[in-house]
Amino acid sequence: MQPKHRADKPIRLPRVRLPALAPERTTPFGWARFLVLAALAHGALLLVFTTIKIAVAVPTIIAIFEEFPAPAPAKSDLDPFRPLRDYEYAGGGRGGSGGSGSPLSVPAYSAAVLSLDAHRANQTIGEVIGIKVGDNFAGETRLEGAAGGLGAPFGGDGSSHFGAGTGFGGGTGFGQRTGPLRAQAIRQHKGAEPAERAVVAALRWLKEQQRPDGGWSHGPHRLGISALATLALLGHGETPDSEEFGATLTKAFQFLTATFNPNLNMYEHAIVTYALAEGYGMTRSPSLREPLEQRVALLLQAQQAPKADPLHTGGWRYSAGSNDADTSITGWCVQALIAARLAGVNVPQSAFDAASQFLWNMHHEATFGYERPGGTSSTTAIGVLSQMFLDHSDDPRLKETLDKLKPLQFDWDKTEAPLGMVVYQWYYLTQVFFHAGGAYWQNWNDQFRDALIQRQAEDGHWKLPAMSKEKEFNLPPVYSTALCALMLEVYYRYLPTYQRLAPAAGASR
Repeated sequence: MQPKHRADKPIRLPRVRLPALAPERTTPFGWARFLVLAALAHGALLLVFTTIKIAVAVPTIIAIFEEFPAPAPAKSDLDPFRPLRDYEYAGGGRGGSGGSGSPLSVPAYSAAVLSLDAHRANQTIGEVIGIKVGDNFAGETRLEGAAGGLGAPFGGDGSSHFGAGTGFGGGTGFGQRTGPLRAQAIRQHKGAEPAERAVVAALRWLKEQQRPDGGWSHGPHRLGISALATLALLGHGETPDSEEFGATLTKAFQFLTATFNPNLNMYEHAIVTYALAEGYGMTRSPSLREPLEQRVALLLQAQQAPKADPLHTGGWRYSAGSNDADTSITGWCVQALIAARLAGVNVPQSAFDAASQFLWNMHHEATFGYERPGGTSSTTAIGVLSQMFLDHSDDPRLKETLDKLKPLQFDWDKTEAPLGMVVYQWYYLTQVFFHAGGAYWQNWNDQFRDALIQRQAEDGHWKLPAMSKEKEFNLPPVYSTALCALMLEVYYRYLPTYQRLAPAAGASR
């Protein structure tokens, strides 16, 4: 029996009435709220981005060439500058402890522009890499010392940069003593790698011989011999900021400037003035300027002392008040005053004119005399060099005199000289022939360079040659070592006088 079911009834759902939605409207208040929120969101994003540091690699300017193209690649692996370009010196006599055939470790020479300004870089790059760039190139490389550095207070003006010096010829007198310019000068004037090694060996020996007070040697000529040693260091481009020889030069300047004695022998006074002039020209140290000017003033005063013989007017003698003159002392005074003027110290042209006239007074039959006209090879070499520095290289009298000196030979065992001053004569002859150039230089260079290299002791010093009688100046052998080093530095110490030397900018003050 089937169960009963309720009768099916329809299900009725209640009617739900949905409220009608009104069309959406945007009010001015709504827009303002939207804009405020958007601005806040953007501000937040900007704040986030500004806190993020982005590193940008800026390319370094290596060189700018406006008028001179970059050097062409070498045709072979042999770089003629390689043995001479800032190598690590081995030291030792006869070309170094490793021998003349030792390989050299040559670091790469990198040039850097020290200014972000492109125009300044254009002016500076030639100084750094030794290539003249356009007509605005005014000077060569000069290293100025850093304030408080190794050479303080003698190490420069504190600007700590490479800049155009105001030395010989507007900076070109000292700039070629360093870096690639030195390498270029050695190559151009027929130097040699063993000769450069010999120079550094000599400087290291001089460094070891320096006494605690900053001077060298002992005896009555100590100040002048110390100045010669200082000139040898400066001749290689060293300054009080140099890594190896900086402390040596700092002590040397302290010694040379410690006292001023107006009664000093004029030989020594002139050589000290010479060393201070080169030092100031290479560093621009204010600590050297006043002592240099003081000594220059004494030289000028001594030149003007009345002379008993009119032929001696314009020259110098042993003391500041001497009433006579000689070529030998005058030669050192001329070198000192030339270096001082071209380092920026005011020296009147009248002083140079008077010195030149005195030297011409000593000239006779293609020789320069000592106190009277006509003389020896030594005084003739002094007279020729002095007149070259005084801008008389083109005088026909010098050509005749050079021809008379040209046959002289450099023989370590046999060369004789007046009063036995053999090394002294060689020092002047080497400079004379270098500044004359051409066949004069080739003939002499082929002799003296190799002879000095071969005669250098293993520890770097030179003894006096066999016929020399300069022993009183040479205990220990600082005198001979300094002069021989200066001879081997002749390739880059000064520009040849046939490349005209112009007075420094700002020479008067």
